[in-house]
Amino acid sequence: MNNPNKIQTADLLVELGCEELPPKSLPNLGRTFFDGFLGELKKAELVFDQDSSRFFYTPRRLTLLISSIAESQPDQVLERKGPALSAAYDADGKATPAAAGFARSVGKNPEDLDTLKTDKGEWLYCKVEKAGKTLDELVFPMLEKALAALPVAKPMRWASNDFSFIRPVHWLVVMHGSRVLDGELLGLKAGNLTRGHRIHSPGPHPIELAADYEQVLADAHVVVDQHKRKESIQQQAVDLGQSVNGKTIIDPDLLDEVTCLVEWPRSICGSFDDEFLKVPAEALIASMQDHQKFFPVVDGDSGALLARFITVANLDSLDFDAVRSGFERVIRPRLADARFFWEQDNKSPLEDWLSQLDTVVFQKKLGSVRNKSERIAVISRYLAEETGVDSNASERAASLCKCDLVSQMVGEFPELQGVMGRYYALQSGETDTVAQAIGDHYLPAFSGDQLPSNGVGKVVSLADRLDTLTGIFSAGLKPTGNKDPFALRRAALGLIRILLDGELSIDLDKALSISAQAIQQQLQVSDEVSRELRQFILERLKNYLREQGYDTGMINAVLDAPLSTLPDLVARLDALRGFMGLDVATNLAAANKRIGNILRKSEKDISGDVSEVLLLIDEERLLFAEISEISEDLEKLYDKADYTAALTLLAGLSTNIEAFFDKVMVMDENLEVRNNRLNLLGSLKGLFDRVANLALIG
Repeated sequence: MNNPNKIQTADLLVELGCEELPPKSLPNLGRTFFDGFLGELKKAELVFDQDSSRFFYTPRRLTLLISSIAESQPDQVLERKGPALSAAYDADGKATPAAAGFARSVGKNPEDLDTLKTDKGEWLYCKVEKAGKTLDELVFPMLEKALAALPVAKPMRWASNDFSFIRPVHWLVVMHGSRVLDGELLGLKAGNLTRGHRIHSPGPHPIELAADYEQVLADAHVVVDQHKRKESIQQQAVDLGQSVNGKTIIDPDLLDEVTCLVEWPRSICGSFDDEFLKVPAEALIASMQDHQKFFPVVDGDSGALLARFITVANLDSLDFDAVRSGFERVIRPRLADARFFWEQDNKSPLEDWLSQLDTVVFQKKLGSVRNKSERIAVISRYLAEETGVDSNASERAASLCKCDLVSQMVGEFPELQGVMGRYYALQSGETDTVAQAIGDHYLPAFSGDQLPSNGVGKVVSLADRLDTLTGIFSAGLKPTGNKDPFALRRAALGLIRILLDGELSIDLDKALSISAQAIQQQLQVSDEVSRELRQFILERLKNYLREQGYDTGMINAVLDAPLSTLPDLVARLDALRGFMGLDVATNLAAANKRIGNILRKSEKDISGDVSEVLLLIDEERLLFAEISEISEDLEKLYDKADYTAALTLLAGLSTNIEAFFDKVMVMDENLEVRNNRLNLLGSLKGLFDRVANLALIG
């Protein structure tokens, strides 16, 4: 048996040496491999230092470095309970088959078993010592499980092997401290030999101790830690941009990808012909980033694109000028392609592309993108008229906003949709307002993204999202579970952001009604679909408001009141948040809940008309008088959306409300008196409900 205090620990190193791994998948592969293997270690109850454990990846390797892992599982003492004593021995005191079977299962003779006494009787009992398995026995099956769980879309086979992996594997290192563990994985026997940089130091390189792994590879011209590689690339790119009086544009996704393309990063600053700068900068940047994996450089003051780029080589060259020249030769045809697309696209005005949109299907039931553009134009005009925005410019921008989808430039660089539409609109003689709206109408594209910069852009962006949401819901394709192929959740959030922060004064229900009317000619929008869509948007709104720090109960209370514009809703939320901090608020919320319960149980249609003649008790007369006294001032405050002042005014009713409930029996035997009192409570609740249903605040 192992003494747990004497189990040795050391670092465990696992390295799979592969042919070049896919760079965009590499971070996820590394993390998943690490997490999966840690899960196996925990299941096996192997002791290790998780906080100090790490994983590495380069284009040619996946590595795990598990810190201070025990050489074996701890021994266990298992307590086994057998048959009841009454069933374990016969009348002569001999062991029954049940006792004999239990004894065999624990490796003992019946006479060597112990007895366990409990409140329920006596039982045969035995403590069994189980020796822990060694790391050598456990590690390879655990690695196989972790590798099998990797998200590999298209595994490969190589040589004559009957197994597969994301790329062929050519070497395997599995070490515990200084000791190589005996085993095989993916057809390779484990060893202690790694390989370095393909050109500078291919190897093999022996690893004497698992903890020396990083240094061994550093000496072999491999920066194995992806974080250090990334920091190095970023700093080199920044420094080189500054060296030409510019600022390097470092896209985070591109930086991650380049980090997964090199093992020994050495950055170079190159240049290209100034003539290419006549092409819109976004197109040149897309070409550099998408095709060449280069970092563009802009002027540090103006932000204008410079005829410079930063690229990352995977070696130390004896002649970096030759390397630079090679990269410059490679980029010229790519930029020439972008210039060609720009020149070809500008041979016809943007409006001429509308007919081509007929060939682009938006959705089978909803027709082509041309049909969608026409609906967006109709919706935009109505929205603009409702919100005081230029309706002609809105309709024009909406009708042209999808035209760049059939341009050669957007065909090559889909991420430039909208961006190129703005340029083509300007080239076609459209106004700056219309062109900017075309360029902005995809905004906000993600959480936290900026909104369109002008009112026309906001209207068109809102119309586009309204059409998508209404149309897809009407086509019966609303999101289910995690499936949202038309990105309706994102569309709803964008709609909320525009209505909330875009300074467009329009009710949500009015906007949805305009959208439904525009689509009715192609697809029926039923009342049920309208209700489902409204609820879908409100659920996104609740989530958004919670993320902004608002309390769920208050959000529900405000949404239960009549819904107008979203800025008005937030104004009510802010007022309610301040109001609920007052001492009187709790009592008023409880009173509202009580009033709501009374009105609901009465099953009476509350008119709100109160007859003074039927007010028989002083407390109900006083409450009615005070309600009547403040009603006119309250309406003025509501008209100004001064909800804080309105709630403060309503708080003054608290004394008379408490007195009313202390002295007045609402459900009086006299039907007229009862109904009059219900109407009084209804009118009171209606005053509060203009801000929020306080009864919903717990």
